[in-house]
Amino acid sequence: MNDNKRIRRTEVTPPRAEPYEDEVEVAVVGAGPVGLTAAAMLAAYGIRTVVLDGAEGPARHSRAAVVHARTLETLEPIGIVDEAVRRGVLVPHFGIRDRDRRLLSVPFGRLPTAHPYTLMLPQDETERLLQGSLRRFGGEIFWGHQVTGVRQDSGGVDLAVGSPRGEERLRARYVVGSDGAHSSVRESVGIRFEGATYPESFVLADVRMDWGLPDDEVQLFFSPEGLVVVAPLPGERRHRIVATVDEAPAEPSLEDVQALLGARGPRTPRPRVEEVLWSSRFRVSHKLAARFREGAVFLAGDAAHVHSPAGGQGMNIGIQDAANLAWKLALVLGGQAPDSLLDSYERERRPVAREVVSTADRLTRLATMRAPLARRLRNALVPMFGRIGRLPEKLAKNLAGLDVAYADGWSVDGSTRLERLVPQGGGALGDPDPALRLLVPGGLEARAVAAVRDYPEVPVRVVPKGGLAEVAVVRPDGYVAGRGTPEEYAKLLELLARALGTGRQPTYV
Repeated sequence: MNDNKRIRRTEVTPPRAEPYEDEVEVAVVGAGPVGLTAAAMLAAYGIRTVVLDGAEGPARHSRAAVVHARTLETLEPIGIVDEAVRRGVLVPHFGIRDRDRRLLSVPFGRLPTAHPYTLMLPQDETERLLQGSLRRFGGEIFWGHQVTGVRQDSGGVDLAVGSPRGEERLRARYVVGSDGAHSSVRESVGIRFEGATYPESFVLADVRMDWGLPDDEVQLFFSPEGLVVVAPLPGERRHRIVATVDEAPAEPSLEDVQALLGARGPRTPRPRVEEVLWSSRFRVSHKLAARFREGAVFLAGDAAHVHSPAGGQGMNIGIQDAANLAWKLALVLGGQAPDSLLDSYERERRPVAREVVSTADRLTRLATMRAPLARRLRNALVPMFGRIGRLPEKLAKNLAGLDVAYADGWSVDGSTRLERLVPQGGGALGDPDPALRLLVPGGLEARAVAAVRDYPEVPVRVVPKGGLAEVAVVRPDGYVAGRGTPEEYAKLLELLARALGTGRQPTYV
């Protein structure tokens, strides 16, 4: 499908003085995990892509460390998941506690995915893997290149870029703004960032400590003084601590972290912090961009939505933003879909972000209740719902990102609810390719392949699957865009052609 696309075979580099091409198909602004995912996927699809970042090089430390199941499914096509799993810590449980009392246990082991766990891997490690993937597919990062202005016209976007050589210009057909909560891209195109900032500050620390509770669980502790999260990290007795405080020091000390755990963590056994490997403080907002698209400019990740770290979903939904957008950009740039396909990005991803922002805010407020009566009621109700209802299962699917469905998504058959392909992680469908897949029972493969030949302009591949009781059109991001009975494969192909605006009539009768 994309054999004629030009793929640039260059290296991911440190800050450099050599110029980039004056014109690219997609400029990605921001070399964090979201921007790197978008760029790696676009490069894998054969799209001329460049990544610009104002920093002098990759971050040495990271805020995010949780990689959920849906994110691992999303990253499978660009070939980094096996190495990520090898480097990280697999955590099959999420626990909610009030000091020594367990309020709720959330198991991931029964999730319908090839990754029934949470992967703990520091963000800088995830970024290194993404940089390697980008390099393999021919993409390039320009560090020390700060986007200072964005101007659009009917043909694309002109970026003003401050670089080691001075002020430069870059022309792109499309721009992906993944440059964080203080996005210069978002500000340049005049998109409002709506919401508020939490009054508390957040402590973030990677520590080495004696921790008496199980290391196969991420622990969220409720406390009237503020929440605290303890999660295992790769390395002997290493843990990530996240906590809310009224006003944190710039670099929390061993004594600061020990005091937080002493006041909010388990009493028996008491944790003992031996070393702070790295620490920081930051402010967190719960905000959502008013729009995710302005002309040829798109927002993704923290540039589009920010929220409390409760649940560890920020980086995860940003990576899924990138995957949702990348295949659509590739088809439009390849002339295989109309520009209107790109409108579905905001329709699909903004409601997801709105729900995550709201859920993280509710969880943060639930964790930090101060009124004694409200805390007692919470501590009685949460375990009760965990025992008699499906709360643990629902929360596991929610945290893992497996319950995300698009109520107003892009489909070929008018479906009002698009869900990921299940079970067992079938959503990614292997190799990086922006073509849609036509899943058919094995016995129909030959006829389906023959039918596809009647639509040479339609980006679609036939994928036979044994035991399948239906046919389905599956998008590159793993969401099912249409279903039918086994004999309706030709009808689905016709609907797909119409949805992509090819206007070509089939040659079969």
